[in-house]
Amino acid sequence: MTTGTGIRLHVFGRFVTLIFALIVLGTCLSVAQISTATILGTVKDTSGALVPGVSITVKHTESGLTRGVVSGERGAYNVPLLPVGAYEITTTMPGFKQAVRSGMNLVVGQEAVVDLTLEVGAAAEQVTVTEEAPLVNTTTSSTSGVITEQ
Repeated sequence: MTTGTGIRLHVFGRFVTLIFALIVLGTCLSVAQISTATILGTVKDTSGALVPGVSITVKHTESGLTRGVVSGERGAYNVPLLPVGAYEITTTMPGFKQAVRSGMNLVVGQEAVVDLTLEVGAAAEQVTVTEEAPLVNTTTSSTSGVITEQ
């Protein structure tokens, strides 16, 4: 009888381990849900040349939260983990006019591609562009959206 009891305890131990693993996996999957958005793109001048080293400030217009990044050597920038809502992007670079892009409204899981074009000029001059970020996400094949209670 001891052998039968040992086998039952062994099977029971595997069963408990399996249940524990399923609970942990389910918890990990629920934490992986995305509730933020990303703004990314490239910075070029009016001739189409990539511009590295541009200071880019992204401002959440509703809360005033700002995040700053610098474009890489290929002119690319990426601002991840942004709260959803309306944003304004400001670029500064010596020898170029300051550019301001506003009117972008990010939704959950969106990766908004916002390519920036800088014009040669004094930093005191400013170029303002008002736009709406496209709702079609061209960077991933996933689908997401905002569900509101009515």
